[in-house]
Amino acid sequence: MAFTREVITFQIGNYSNYVGTHWWNIQESAFCYDPNGAPSEVSNDILFREGVNQQGSVTYTPRLLLIDNRGALSHMPTDGGLYSDQAYLVKKFESDAPTFTESDTLWEPNRLELLKEQPIEKPEYQQDLDQAAQSVEEKHYDFRNKTSSWADYMYTRYHPRSINLLPALNKSNEISFDCYTRGAQVWTENYFDDNFGDNIRQYIEECNNCQGFQMLFDANDAFSGLALKVLEHVQDEYGKTSLTIPIFSPKQIFSGPDANDALCDSTRVINSALTYGNLIDFSSMILPLSTMSRCWRNLSRPRVFPHVKYDSSNLYETSAILATYLDTISLRYRMSEAIDGCHLASFCNDLTNYGRKLTAAGLAMPFNMSAEHDLIDCLDQFDGKLFTQLSPNSEVGTDRIVQSVCVRGIPENRVKNTKSQKEVERQQKMAAYRCDSVAEMFQLYFQCSNYNSLSHVSAQKNAMSTKKPFPMEMFDSRLNSQGFRTEFEMSEEESANNKVGSIPVLATAQTSNDLADTIESLHREAKRIKIARIHRFKESGLEQDEYEETLEKISEFKDNYEDAFEL
Repeated sequence: MAFTREVITFQIGNYSNYVGTHWWNIQESAFCYDPNGAPSEVSNDILFREGVNQQGSVTYTPRLLLIDNRGALSHMPTDGGLYSDQAYLVKKFESDAPTFTESDTLWEPNRLELLKEQPIEKPEYQQDLDQAAQSVEEKHYDFRNKTSSWADYMYTRYHPRSINLLPALNKSNEISFDCYTRGAQVWTENYFDDNFGDNIRQYIEECNNCQGFQMLFDANDAFSGLALKVLEHVQDEYGKTSLTIPIFSPKQIFSGPDANDALCDSTRVINSALTYGNLIDFSSMILPLSTMSRCWRNLSRPRVFPHVKYDSSNLYETSAILATYLDTISLRYRMSEAIDGCHLASFCNDLTNYGRKLTAAGLAMPFNMSAEHDLIDCLDQFDGKLFTQLSPNSEVGTDRIVQSVCVRGIPENRVKNTKSQKEVERQQKMAAYRCDSVAEMFQLYFQCSNYNSLSHVSAQKNAMSTKKPFPMEMFDSRLNSQGFRTEFEMSEEESANNKVGSIPVLATAQTSNDLADTIESLHREAKRIKIARIHRFKESGLEQDEYEETLEKISEFKDNYEDAFEL
């Protein structure tokens, strides 16, 4: 029996579930149901599991545990809609669980009940999926303006144990779930201590050879504290590799009667510092993501991607960009071992030598390649970086870096010209002409362009699917249906008949001396703040000594990125 190298996924926080929903949609859109089709390059059993529902039908669902607020499901039942047709059943915390003071209460204490709510009308897209009345590809859905929850564009169905909801916030108190320490307190509740831990163990016991965990979580708010408690738990219980992905929302998320810009900015800085400081102890590798260049005190400067136009504050569109990165970079440990697959531990260990757990992300979406050129000419003529940085407050140079690169969707027959005698003679003068594959061509490119660096390149033949509900409207009219750049913009009629169905993508995870600046900038901003003045942190249990110890830990962590580092 072959080991399948399973990985268990956590999604903790509202924006992380936006990202995760796109990610599972992208994966499922690439499934091949043809029994006579070619073997998949990706081993889908790594992140998905086979099961049977109450009607005896075979199911295939993500090996996932998500946490969000109760109201995030919108129309979707809490069992994911796959295993039963029951109305929503919402479990509240047990009577002896809350540890907050009366002024801190986020929900009604001393109650345990099941609530049957009135069904909420499903969005048009979900109705079409359920009824299968017509192909969803033939219709237009205004997800950009009408999406109010990640459940509105969810294509993949989840296992009932996947969905774990916090109770509704107590609106009478108008207290926002904003502080890292509030999230950490939630873990002390029996619901998470028992039920959630049991769900993790059930997934572990189903695995043949569990590689470890990957965790997406909101880094801006209280979900960060809850996520770190989950991470601490799985490390204590299982001691496996944990790839952690702090995700920063592109817009202000705090609310409440005392919310103001200065307080919100300071809260975000403190949450970020506590998150990074504690990840150092429990994470195997830290890979932060955001479509904003700056995320500490200010949310500013959206990242720019050639041939992509997106609303920098729209959760549906920005999360699709982050999901594109995750689906591509994760190919390294999701691909079949017969091709180029590796274990999650190897992926993390390659990038985290000398205690350098913090890494940076880079994304080319789509990879900027002409429809007429070969890859050898594309790389030869490229001016500047191949990709856009995707980690907050991080800019990685080209010298002394270690990186893992995944590229997809570039056909092998476009590596170089082998048909036109004239083009062959011209290209043969280039050193890169000896490369026979996409991976070899990129490997040589990075060897030449990055001084004193190490790069591992994986290549997948299949491009990334942009089928609905992916926001394909973000791509400009110069892209053809395969996502390659054309010389001229298409007319509206041509563009309507030539929708972008897939795109070539390049994603990289990097470590470099330059990340010392990222750590230093966070430490500098966090040290300026007087914790005693931010009452909500003090009220939820954060002591001045604890905060100062965290800052000292961050400062010491920065030393791992000093220039004395040698590859």
